[in-house]
Amino acid sequence: MSDHLVSLENVEVHFEESQGLLDFGDPEVVQAVDGVSLDIEENDVVALVGESGCGKTTLGKTAIGLQRPTGGSVSYRGQDIWDAKDNRGDVDIPHDEIRRSLQIIHQDPGSSLNPNRRVMKILEAPLKRWQGQMSAGDRRREVLSMLERVGMTPPGDYAGRYPHQLSGGEKQRVALVRALLMDPDLILADEAISALDVSLRVEMMDLMLDLQAQFDTSFIAVSHDLSNARYFASHGDGRIGVMYLGRLVEIGPAEEIITNPKHPYTKVLRWATPDLRAGVDSGDPPVRKIDIPDPKNPPSGCRFHTRCPEARDACLREDPGAYDVGSDHEVACFRELDEHEYWSSSPLADDELDDTSSPASTK
Repeated sequence: MSDHLVSLENVEVHFEESQGLLDFGDPEVVQAVDGVSLDIEENDVVALVGESGCGKTTLGKTAIGLQRPTGGSVSYRGQDIWDAKDNRGDVDIPHDEIRRSLQIIHQDPGSSLNPNRRVMKILEAPLKRWQGQMSAGDRRREVLSMLERVGMTPPGDYAGRYPHQLSGGEKQRVALVRALLMDPDLILADEAISALDVSLRVEMMDLMLDLQAQFDTSFIAVSHDLSNARYFASHGDGRIGVMYLGRLVEIGPAEEIITNPKHPYTKVLRWATPDLRAGVDSGDPPVRKIDIPDPKNPPSGCRFHTRCPEARDACLREDPGAYDVGSDHEVACFRELDEHEYWSSSPLADDELDDTSSPASTK
């Protein structure tokens, strides 16, 4: 068995985009995730951050087995998830166990809570399925205990409510409790705090991290806000992964990513986050263009070269790998290689950039 909880190896997720009823040409392919490798450990915290269209949500769903990759592999404790799903080869861990162990909390918890069922019934469901030996009384006591643990008191009052009778923060707590009642090893929090009031976001992140310590679970947190990613990852002693156009361009310890970013795109994200600008030039953004290239037609070489102020001819021709730049810190940028031909190649003028910079809208 693998030492890693979840491993993604050179994962690709490419979607064919429909062309409409009267278009008979080949469908266009969106490269939502393209060649990403990532290991998730026990009691780990990884915050994935990037602009809309970068593939962070798709990568998160692929990591927990909700999205089948079109290339590469995803394994749970050494068991290929999709081999288990398809019952292919020697399966050491059944797919039902994998699905129970990998859970999700959605951005809009209301959409995932049955509006016609009270909170008690919603939360009893995973216990009935996964702990069938529990009596009705034990299930009720477990649900009430969990509601109290997440601050929903008196728990009997909340247990009797319907989802529409809860606030956004309360619905998110119910969704978190439901995921934890599965006794998961990994939870994907997909923009789980973005819909909450700013005053509630830190409270919710603190709650998730407190429960992580109690339940020995790991988190992948998807966020478009670098400040939120920093708080969650740094307080969870975890990492921030920066995604751009389907690629993981930098990953490392939270504070190192914030205070010593290596990839030019990470520097753009930091510049664009007002409360992280301390010591950063607040003049023009460190980027050539604002528009994001189309993921159906990504730039050649380094995908960020069309927007990168440091781009040189080598960046147009060659795709950078993931280079170690410190303890648990990797970056996909030639500037971190002292001997690379990048340093002897010519800086790119604006008229030499790939013409692939139409705005993206996929998440």
